[in-house]
Amino acid sequence: MLRWRRCAAFAGKIVVSWLMLAPGALATGPDGGAKTPLAIEDLYRLDGPQAARLDPSGKRLAFVRQWIDPESKQERNSLWLVDDRREGAHALEESQADARAPVFSPDGRWIAFLSTRARPDGWKPTAPVPPESDPATDIWLIRTEGGSSVPLAGRDKPYGRVFNDGFYGRVAFSPDGRNLVFIADDGRDPRTPDEIEAGVLVERPDQGEGYTGYRPAQVWVAELDDAPRDHAARSVERLTDDDVWYGDPQWAPNGRTIVMHANRTSDRESVRYSINKNFDLWSIEIASRTLRQLTTGPGPEVSPRFSPDGKRVACLSIPRKGSHMDAFNLTVVTLGAGGDLTREVFDHHGPGAASPPHPAPLFPLPDECWDGDAALVYNAAFGTEMALSRVALETGRGGRLEPGREGETDISPTRARVATRQDLTPAGNAFLGDRLVAESRTVRWENGEGNSIEGVLTIPHEKVARPPYKLVLFPHGGPHSRSSRGFNLTTQMFGARGYAVLELNFRGSGGYGQSWIDADRGDFGGGDMRDILSGVDHLVRQGLVDRDRQFVYGVSYGGFMTCWLVGHTNRFRAAVAQNAVTDLDVMWGLSDLPSWTEWEFGGRPWDVPQAMRAHSPWAYAASVQTPTLVLHSRDDRRCPLPMGRMFYRALEARGVPTGLVIYPGEGHGIRQPRHRVDVLRRTLAWFERHDAARSDKSPGRGENR
Repeated sequence: MLRWRRCAAFAGKIVVSWLMLAPGALATGPDGGAKTPLAIEDLYRLDGPQAARLDPSGKRLAFVRQWIDPESKQERNSLWLVDDRREGAHALEESQADARAPVFSPDGRWIAFLSTRARPDGWKPTAPVPPESDPATDIWLIRTEGGSSVPLAGRDKPYGRVFNDGFYGRVAFSPDGRNLVFIADDGRDPRTPDEIEAGVLVERPDQGEGYTGYRPAQVWVAELDDAPRDHAARSVERLTDDDVWYGDPQWAPNGRTIVMHANRTSDRESVRYSINKNFDLWSIEIASRTLRQLTTGPGPEVSPRFSPDGKRVACLSIPRKGSHMDAFNLTVVTLGAGGDLTREVFDHHGPGAASPPHPAPLFPLPDECWDGDAALVYNAAFGTEMALSRVALETGRGGRLEPGREGETDISPTRARVATRQDLTPAGNAFLGDRLVAESRTVRWENGEGNSIEGVLTIPHEKVARPPYKLVLFPHGGPHSRSSRGFNLTTQMFGARGYAVLELNFRGSGGYGQSWIDADRGDFGGGDMRDILSGVDHLVRQGLVDRDRQFVYGVSYGGFMTCWLVGHTNRFRAAVAQNAVTDLDVMWGLSDLPSWTEWEFGGRPWDVPQAMRAHSPWAYAASVQTPTLVLHSRDDRRCPLPMGRMFYRALEARGVPTGLVIYPGEGHGIRQPRHRVDVLRRTLAWFERHDAARSDKSPGRGENR
């Protein structure tokens, strides 16, 4: 059978994924009948808990049921509650209207949540945003015993759209439960009357990917009514009024101060998948609106979390700015009238980083990261897995939390609450019990250059296929993100068609220390490609993979690597590149993240023209012989559509089998269920079309140039 693996609390949410037991245990379904492979249409059957939150008593759990409506094929979200045991989970609203990101009041009587639902007729509506952006939500409240939900603000609310992303957005009750802090824009049209009259739009800086249509993220506080009628707030006041984007607000235990992170410099850029600018921690006094800077590091200080006594604030920090993703340090700010003292628990960028006393933390810090006043609990990467880690602040020493291990018997309140979440969170995706699920395992090999490389190999169920398998190489994005174990629908779909899938953490990947992240700088397509090909060759030598039936599919930087590989080797029978970086000049000129190319190659296109061209897949289009399908979101601001069009046109002009499919209303991540199904269907069809056994030396026949 299958079971949930809960990795850790993630910004107050529970990160969940599927783990498998031995493949032999998966031959029959719950009713004893034969299991069948996953079908692409099973994507429409996904149905499970998200965003789980425990109430203050530790006895109840609120979560969001996320599923796909079988008729509209649209994703839906609704609010559910577990009172005592997960089998008794029930919807708080009979209509199961849209609900996201629940949070309990301190007395446990109310749940505040975000929703895209319409406000009452005749009331000021929440202004819409494009479908490729984060959905436009407002705040609603409902009693935990059920009943009707009410909007936070009345008829003429003063704010616009409430942020619901993982960086800026956060809704939190004050310690006494009388107030609510949140992040929202003002909802106004940024255009001047002249622009509106002429029907034009003047270009203005914004936050790019995921935030199209949003104005600056500002801090708001609502005073709550003791007995709300048609809305919950007696008043709503704006604490900040400028063009700065503030995020992740946290109440001080005394309820008089809020701390948040913000980049108040002029050097701003999108934070979506990339926290690399000079964010600092700022406090604001509620009564006086006085803003005070708490940190002054050169790079980002983000994710502030107050200690229980209110005297310190923990955060994540990076001692430089510019990289797409770096290893975070744990930093503690001791607040004082005579000045604030900032101390890094350990510098994962400095001396001794190769043997750190505790694992580097992942973003963000959990809401309840303080384990008393002397330790922090946080998420950390352990190879291809993620788990909770604990560090003692005085010594800086810590490691992975393993309940039951010697020395871990004294469970702190923080860890006990995480364990309770595990007991109460319901299972999901019951249909998987009737499916032949592929097995994922961690694999390791030597790359021939003195480095040990790690990756995730997903192999088909033995009733679907046996080795040597046809292979899908699936490089991750970033390049500084990472591949990790857990249930992945895309790799499972490949496994259901008999493909083994290799995801690997080539040089440049996160989760293996700062030096491994930096190992790819200025060398895109060099050492990382050699790491990748060494992994494929390792599987061939092991007899797991057919040397003549190899395919490659990648998204974002994985798309870059896909296009790069087909320009440098003919070993792959077919390739699919999605939202790919194909030209670094265009990436700098059109992307919402020009710092990506500037940092990695040491300058702007006119500063380093040779490097930009030498490391662009577009420059090697004349060498491509591999049939390559290009998939691209129409409204991707991170890797804009023109790069996909360029690569497609180059292959078409040369007579290389190709195609271009464009997905309207999608950003860098393709989210709409019908589009996700289409991506899977087209990718599998493309690979199968070019999988015919041939004895000639045609593309994909195992040559390696």
